[in-house]
Amino acid sequence: MTDHDITSPTVVLTGPTRGIGASMLDRLLEHPSRPSLVLLARDPFALERAVRHAHAAGVAATGIPLDLADLRSVDAAIDELRELIELGELAAPNAVMLNAGAQFGDRRGTSVQGVEQTFAVNVVAQHALVRGLLPLLAPSSHLLLMGSSTHRGRLQSFGLLPSPRSAPPAELAAVDRSEAGATRQAGGRAYSDSKLALVTLAHAWARRAAASGHRLNTYDPGLVPGTGLTRTLPDFAFWGWEHVMPVMAILPKATTPRTTARHAIELLLGDRHAGLHGGYVEIGRTTLAAEPTFDLGRQEELFAWIEERFPVAAERSDAASVA
Repeated sequence: MTDHDITSPTVVLTGPTRGIGASMLDRLLEHPSRPSLVLLARDPFALERAVRHAHAAGVAATGIPLDLADLRSVDAAIDELRELIELGELAAPNAVMLNAGAQFGDRRGTSVQGVEQTFAVNVVAQHALVRGLLPLLAPSSHLLLMGSSTHRGRLQSFGLLPSPRSAPPAELAAVDRSEAGATRQAGGRAYSDSKLALVTLAHAWARRAAASGHRLNTYDPGLVPGTGLTRTLPDFAFWGWEHVMPVMAILPKATTPRTTARHAIELLLGDRHAGLHGGYVEIGRTTLAAEPTFDLGRQEELFAWIEERFPVAAERSDAASVA
């Protein structure tokens, strides 16, 4: 087995090819600890470019394909990472940044497993990743989930996205075949719903991570205009988000990709808030998630629903779909 330098952490980053994730990658490449990187992304060509970018900076990096809209891809990514660790080609990860997520222009699309696509990518797949990664981590590792101010309600997104609902998991996971489900408003609400669910679920995972000797926190990047995440907004709103809002990054709760990436990586690698566990950090500031996320019953309801509906790969049927 290869001897790995334990002073240089192994970091897992999802979604390193664009937006905030690309800025996170740049921050990792600049970090004095010189981490070894495991990069996961859907687009194989963009993933290869990200790996080459790391190599050009003199940083070891491995690319693993990952499509969050297909749990079989999540399983395959976990299996590949496990194999690389067992072969001694990678050290066990010390830090995990689950940055990748998605927003869509309606509430009609589904994942491969039949789940409404926003909920599938932003909640179910994140759950599956944490579940699969926890047994692979080095002792005292740190996981970060990606929150969003949208989980607090419409006013926290400058009114651009609807407020979320605390609906039953099966309802959040179901598509809307009505005319209303085809609207961008429905897509925006699906995003807000998914982020409220994820931040709620993070509390349940934090308890389980602690039982394994690890830390888990949620990072809220703030409002980050210019990243393309809101490309499903109405044309006039998207134009404003892309071209007007970037100059408003000085406002509270708004920032730039590079600035929020710096705060995220500082948190991830313990440069700031080193002892924090089960916390919510918004653009570098510790705060509290919205009150509904602390409902223990709701946390365990979400956790149990996903576990029952989408158990580990060995127990899951490929034919699984939302009834």
